[in-house]
Amino acid sequence: MHIETLSQGDLSCEVEQGNSSEQLTGKLKFRSFEVGQIAGRSQDDLRALFAAICHLIDSGGMVRHGIVMLGYHNKAFKGDVLLVDGEIIGEWVSDDEEWCHFTANGASDITCSAPSPWMLHDAIAGWLESCSKSKQV
Repeated sequence: MHIETLSQGDLSCEVEQGNSSEQLTGKLKFRSFEVGQIAGRSQDDLRALFAAICHLIDSGGMVRHGIVMLGYHNKAFKGDVLLVDGEIIGEWVSDDEEWCHFTANGASDITCSAPSPWMLHDAIAGWLESCSKSKQV
């Protein structure tokens, strides 16, 4: 059941009652494209999480696939990589040849690379998906 829609600039969050009466979910959208989901016990929890994500985006971050890459739009071309719930999963950087590289927390070697930040975002999402499938086995 739809409860409310939060919005700031091009980012919005459609808040709904989840399957359990104790859980609310929020569908994050950038313009009309779904870019992730958040969850919380109350509307205030979701509002606070949405405000935090908006702050990261306003500071130059980009959200896609439920992943926020900081330093994306502020010409830093490097920064932390985190999930929309705030968990930092690693960092990314662009090299002199403009290739982008992601190193997961705890890793000493590059986890994945791509020829642009946009494509690196996709590669990180694929890496996360493969990690979650490995845990299910």
